[in-house]
Amino acid sequence: MVSDKQLEANRRNALLSHGPVTDAGRKRSSLNALRHGITGQVTTMTDEDRAAHDNLTQALMQDLTPEGAMEIQLAQRIATDSWRLNRISAVEDNLFALGQLQNGGQACPDVLQIDAALTTAHVFTQESKQLQLLSLYEQRLNRAVQKNLAMLKSLQAERKSQQEAAMKEAAALLKLSEMKGLEYDPAKDGFFFSTAEIHAAIDRQHRLQRAATTDFSKYRRRNFQAQAA
Repeated sequence: MVSDKQLEANRRNALLSHGPVTDAGRKRSSLNALRHGITGQVTTMTDEDRAAHDNLTQALMQDLTPEGAMEIQLAQRIATDSWRLNRISAVEDNLFALGQLQNGGQACPDVLQIDAALTTAHVFTQESKQLQLLSLYEQRLNRAVQKNLAMLKSLQAERKSQQEAAMKEAAALLKLSEMKGLEYDPAKDGFFFSTAEIHAAIDRQHRLQRAATTDFSKYRRRNFQAQAA
């Protein structure tokens, strides 16, 4: 057990700490680890990569709109693999950039465009195995993204179908209760909808039915607006 004196000494030492002072120390401190809230896994990235990764993940999660643990898991995998696909493209570009940095000006120093083209060809031949591995990795990730996306869409379609069926049942039961002059409590029938949500769904259905049976070609805009009001 730490004594009070030792604890106070530790606190004083902490106040004297100014963080990393060497270049190597600063580089290490720039790599920040984070435990992901959804997966529970720890990943380490630079601050810049972390920001780009989180922005991409957030944007994709908003587009995919997952609900429930399984949908969130699939959406997270799609986001993670999409990040990896982007990283593969960056690695490939950087391989050629590294080749230009190391070998530029050697093939045809008098003509920059020719030198750059020849250096690119040289990098391609020298790094063909690495480029092939990147291509295979990219293909696998693309297949994984498409597979997980198809599974996610299937789950979402099934969920929405179940929700629509439940809403129809809830609407029918609410109408029956109102015909009898009774208040309806959706929760007693196992529904998670509120009565306001059920009424909104009924109203929407009525408007859709009206729109489906209306011949809009027979109405001028002003006349139709007057009748609709």
